This record gives sequence, structure tokens and C-alpha cells, in this order.
Amino acid sequence: MIEGASKPVPVVLHRTVPQARVLVAIPAFNESTTIGSVVLKARQFATDIVVIDDGSTDDTAEVAEFAGALVIRHRENRGYGAALRSCFAHGRESDADVMVVLDADGQHNPTEIPTVLQPVLTGRADISIGSRFVHESGSGVPRYRRIGIGFLTILTNLGTRNGTRLRDAQSGFRAYSRRALEVIDPHDADMGASAEIIWEANRNGLRVAEVPIEITYAENARTRNPLEHGLSVVGSMIRYIELEHPLLFFAVPGMVLTLLGIGLGYFVLDVYHRGLGFPIGWALVTVLVLLLGMLLAFTGLILHAVINASKRLS
Repeated sequence: MIEGASKPVPVVLHRTVPQARVLVAIPAFNESTTIGSVVLKARQFATDIVVIDDGSTDDTAEVAEFAGALVIRHRENRGYGAALRSCFAHGRESDADVMVVLDADGQHNPTEIPTVLQPVLTGRADISIGSRFVHESGSGVPRYRRIGIGFLTILTNLGTRNGTRLRDAQSGFRAYSRRALEVIDPHDADMGASAEIIWEANRNGLRVAEVPIEITYAENARTRNPLEHGLSVVGSMIRYIELEHPLLFFAVPGMVLTLLGIGLGYFVLDVYHRGLGFPIGWALVTVLVLLLGMLLAFTGLILHAVINASKRLS
């Protein structure tokens, strides 16, 4: 079971629910002014709605319940990625055929849920991403955000195995098939979870599609510092490569350092044989580079063996 689940308050509302069972999941942190309207608008396209209250200190949970959502409470603020993980955990426990995730701050328009759902419901994709950049207009995204999102999207694409070329890898407006719900379990607790999900989808052979959406940027909206957001995604990429590609992360740099150490050793011996004395400083550097290189190389090989053995046993 998931921590802190509460029963929703029944709300009678006309809903145009597709034949598939659609779960709408909304991560929220201190969004009491917008969560009610988001839930009410989303209900006409959903079979069930769940709000993950990530340790809010305002009335987010109460407003969401009054609007008719099931609320799952985190006792403290854990981060966007942790809220997404609770979304996926609830999705797996539910009988939903597809799960839609959108933001609680009103930037995403719930009336576009059918657009985001369409590639998954028609079997064209396992994950559908509402992209701000499918159209050249960029849906009114401020220039500085376009640059930052573009950079993070490039990093996310580089982390895939088959050269995925998404245009908006940081969009939080997404739809996931039942298969995606079963195989994806994000572990990054922060904003890097958006990229981690793409990498996990790629690793598991899931199909990803993008559809155009519009987005509203309110001047008084509470947004994450772009630099912190970027560093979070970069950190997530490093951790992912460290675990999924230990040979690339450890062994390759280790081999390069080892070769560099051998070259430095040749230089030290050449200086000594030419009668120019023994360069103690360079000799110490050579030893340190060789030791670091061999340590990294063996670490990569050992991690590679352990991870492969763990995958075979799981």
C-alpha cells in the first residue's frame, strides 16, 4: 500500500471517459490555489484521479479531496521525482489501462488530455509526451527556458542507446501505457526523474511519441531555479550512467589513465637514462596516475560483473 492515502469526496460531474480506464495522476506541492480547478477539469477525461501531496504546508490536500481526487500524502517534501514514483506505484496497484501525469500549477491544460492520450490509446506508443516544441512557435515558452530545456533535452537524448531525438524531454505532461507502468520505477527524487523515465523506457524497448500542447506561464507561478533544475538532470545522468554503464563510466577512463601513466613512466625512464637525474616529482605523478587508472578500471569491471549477475538472478 502507499503511504497516506485518503478517500476522495464524491463529486457529481459529467465526464466523457474513454473506453479505456484512465488514471490521471497529479504531483502537487503547495498548489492550493490551482489544484482544485485542475482536478475538476481533468475529471471529465478520467476514470480516476489521484493527487500526490508531496508534503504541502498549505491546503493542497484538502482542496484536492473536495474536488473529488484521491489524495496520497507524503509526510514531508521529498521532491518531484519521489512524487512521480508514488504516481507509478499507485498506477501499478490500480486497474488503469493508461495513466496521465500533469502538473498541478495550471500550466498544463487538462482539456488537452485526449491529445496526450491518443498515441497510447491507439497503440502507437507506450509513452506519449506533450511537447512544447513540436510546433516552431514553442507554445509561448520564454526564450531563456527554451534554451535551458533544449540543453537538457540534448543531454537526455545522449543518454539513450538508439539515438532518441525528442524535442521536449522535460515536459511533465505525459501518458503511460499499462506496459510502461509495469516496467518503469523512477528512483531519482528530484527533477532528474523526467530524464530517468526516458532512459528506462529506452532500455526496456518502449515506444515514445510526442504530441503538441500549449502551456501557460503565469508571471506569479512558483518555478524551480533553472540552474538547480539543470544540475539535477546532469546529476541524474551521471548516476544513471554509473549504474547502467559501469564500463563506460569507470573502466574506459581507467584505461585512459593507465595508458597515460605508462607514457609518463616512459618519460621518467628516458630522462633517467639520458643522465639528467631522476625526476622524483614526475615519478610520483606517474605512480598516482597508474594507481588511479587501475583502480577505476578494476572498479568498472567488478561493477559490470556484479550488475550483470544481479540481472540474471532477478
